[in-house]
Amino acid sequence: MVVTIDNLPRQKVAVQKRPTGPVPGSFVVVGDELHATLDPQNFARYQPMVTVISKLDMQRLAGVYVHFYPLFQRAYQDLGYPNGYFNDRLVQVIDSLLATPQPTGPIELVRPNVMYQYADPALESRPAGQKLLIRMGPENAAAIKAKLTELRAAIAAAPPKR
Repeated sequence: MVVTIDNLPRQKVAVQKRPTGPVPGSFVVVGDELHATLDPQNFARYQPMVTVISKLDMQRLAGVYVHFYPLFQRAYQDLGYPNGYFNDRLVQVIDSLLATPQPTGPIELVRPNVMYQYADPALESRPAGQKLLIRMGPENAAAIKAKLTELRAAIAAAPPKR
């Protein structure tokens, strides 16, 4: 979990280290290999995860986080940040995710290899966590951002002891 959180503002997330598996279903595009856009049907693939997250009590989650903070901190230091504080990194990551833009209109894609990428270089250069929120669709992203805002407020109000 610490590795995934630490990686979200970076270009790549270590897939084998993620605490969850891939979302079910296949990635769907509208168009062909030369002119493709993200199909809004993809947004439904994220709905079960978003539903669970939407039901979380962020005050209680923050309490669990604070309780287990020493374990998170130790894992963060083991990643190579002996003088860093995981809570600071978590707040940075939340802020990065909250700064995710929401494109309007169809999202154009290119397929230079096996995987699709955003055709817009400004979107493709975004951190991995932001690209994931964009892929989820505007409603799902808004729901996740709302819960992240609650979590940030809860951990800022009662940060873990250092």
